[in-house]
Amino acid sequence: MSLSLKIFLSFFILFFFSCNKDEIEKEDIKSSFEIKIDNDQFKFTNATVHAIENCERLSVGVQSDKSAKEHFTIVINLLKNGGIDDIRLFDYRFNSYPYETPDFNKDGLLTISNFEYDEVKKYLHFEYEGELIKVETDFNSLDKNQPRKKIKGVVTINDIGSIKCDTFISQLNFKTNAISFVTNRPVGFYDSSLKTNPYQFFFYSDNGYRAIIKSKKDLWDLDKGTYTFDQNSLENRIDLEQYIGIFRATQLLWIRPVDWKKSQTAGSYTIKEHVNVNGLKVTKGEINMQVYDNGVLLHTINNGAFEVTGFN
Repeated sequence: MSLSLKIFLSFFILFFFSCNKDEIEKEDIKSSFEIKIDNDQFKFTNATVHAIENCERLSVGVQSDKSAKEHFTIVINLLKNGGIDDIRLFDYRFNSYPYETPDFNKDGLLTISNFEYDEVKKYLHFEYEGELIKVETDFNSLDKNQPRKKIKGVVTINDIGSIKCDTFISQLNFKTNAISFVTNRPVGFYDSSLKTNPYQFFFYSDNGYRAIIKSKKDLWDLDKGTYTFDQNSLENRIDLEQYIGIFRATQLLWIRPVDWKKSQTAGSYTIKEHVNVNGLKVTKGEINMQVYDNGVLLHTINNGAFEVTGFN
């Protein structure tokens, strides 16, 4: 065998096995988490990436403590429809302060794009880019701008884990020509001291709005049917407010009236059914209403869907 033939065969064998090795490595990567924090780029795969689906939430995170130059933890919590629940970063390379998405209007600083979630195939993919804010817990610093960190990356999960959902999360979703409202945090309370609307259901969206269903009775106790209200109605109504405060992350979710702009609303909500879900009483229905600002029509909401847990 000539020397040139031996060199060719050696090169061919090396190339063949190199290609196969690359293909095997690609096939073996089930999970991938890429992140750029300010100017530093990192990538994690497989066992170093943790992903779980539970109820309406998807959680993906990584923790790196290989060295002082690579010591941080980040968790991204999304809704199954791609909405932002919250994102939290501890960058121990510089300090132990947490950085998060803002309390309100989360997508005002961070964008989720190319989102794809297949619950049957357990597949999740999305790209993210934006800024996180240093968490502030001092009430006196509430209106001071805090330091930020830029993050950017791509996440692909081919075998996301799943936890059986044993509860129910209230939600309200609707779209107009101008806004898309997706609940990322529901809050309900009953206050017997309130003579008007002691039952109130708050739905916060990831784009800086909150809708409030105010009722004299628990929705579970209302008969199926349509209930109307106008701008002057005091009882049994739905309000829509927009967050106008600064971007801030507090973990305590301070609610101050000065941070919210209230619109005028008129329309109706319809109770369509009462069902039991995981032992909880759930009322399902839809809303149809108009939203005004000093007489100017801002939004028309058609067939917005709500699902609310009862209080008893």
